Amino acid sequence: MTYDMKYEQPERIFLAQTPTPIESLDELIPGTTILVKRDDLTGTLLSGNKIRKLEFLLAEAKTLEKKRIITCGGIQSNHCRATAIAARRLGMDTLLFLRADEPPTDVSSFTGNLKLNELVGADIRFVTSQQYESRVEIMKSAAGEDDYIIPEGGSNALGAWGYICAVDEMTRQWKTPPSSIICATGSGGTLAGIIMGLQRRHLDIPAYGVCVCNDAPTFQKIVSKICNDAHERWPQLPSVAADQVNIIEGYVGRGYALSTPEELADIKRIASHRGLFFDPVYTAKAFRALLYESHRFGTRPLFIHTGGIFGLLAHS
Repeated sequence: MTYDMKYEQPERIFLAQTPTPIESLDELIPGTTILVKRDDLTGTLLSGNKIRKLEFLLAEAKTLEKKRIITCGGIQSNHCRATAIAARRLGMDTLLFLRADEPPTDVSSFTGNLKLNELVGADIRFVTSQQYESRVEIMKSAAGEDDYIIPEGGSNALGAWGYICAVDEMTRQWKTPPSSIICATGSGGTLAGIIMGLQRRHLDIPAYGVCVCNDAPTFQKIVSKICNDAHERWPQLPSVAADQVNIIEGYVGRGYALSTPEELADIKRIASHRGLFFDPVYTAKAFRALLYESHRFGTRPLFIHTGGIFGLLAHS
């Protein structure tokens, strides 16, 4: 089958080390070959799924001649760490609003992603969970004419191009298409990009997001909005209704960035078995859904490993 791939693609700065490999796990589920897209290998300090989105977001910021990036996330946000480091490499400063009800009082106690943010000179401002609910307004009020605001997780229509292009990359890698694609969903941009990437290639492969916070109706609306905003800006991309978005619930556990003993045991089991490390915030929860609801995903599911190693180190 051939595809008409002529479309207007936004400007991009290549920052990630791609293509990342697709590896197979044959022995975890009888009769099933789990494929793992190793986006934890997109770069050492820039590792994870966020850098794919940032290739497009930071390109726009540079085109607009912005001097500072403003964004937000949890205290161990992978997105904020990747943003701070990538922006610094491109000659831009970063202002981070990080959610923390009990933030560390001294930089000597910073760990993981937070320590990396501090090392590259990011302006770090802690906000409470209640304040974080107004994060959009907080970022707008802090922004001047030289600032470029990136939403939580880099998840908007432009950022979604990271995984539209990742689908292109994966189709060049697999000889046999997967039976499904699964990823963790915390802000919606990765899943939105995957859905649009599959649809524009007319690939009948279901994509599933495992929510690590909130619930299915919330993420169906979020992902659908990202897709439809992208369709409005680039009409060649498909529009997506909320009921077309597959969200798996039941794996939030104790809550966002909080772990159960069972989740931690799974992290250790996979690491000791295959040397493959999942993080406690995103990938461990999503991979549990793949393991314990394998009947949903067919005999050849592809799991997007979105990274998070620095958050794991902070957790431990």
